[in-house]
Amino acid sequence: MIVDRKFKFLAVNPCNHNIYTEENAIVFVAKDAGLLPMLDRYLKFCENAGCDSNHIESVELLMGRIRTFQGREIKLPDTNTPCEIDRCIGGKL
Repeated sequence: MIVDRKFKFLAVNPCNHNIYTEENAIVFVAKDAGLLPMLDRYLKFCENAGCDSNHIESVELLMGRIRTFQGREIKLPDTNTPCEIDRCIGGKL
């Protein structure tokens, strides 16, 4: 099953060599105006769930890098091209 219909991607964790694609992961772009609120909620979830302090710090640092990036470029999220609508909503892959 394709989980992320909007993007095709290949990501490799350089530490454990796990491989991620649109079949088992999702992508958010750094300019997405909804990303920081989502990460803030994720951070709170991790804190409440008792995640390791290194993970908490890693998410906080990521959020700082996203804030810096969004100081240069930010955009409301959208799915508005015919191709994206066909893929994301219609399931045409």
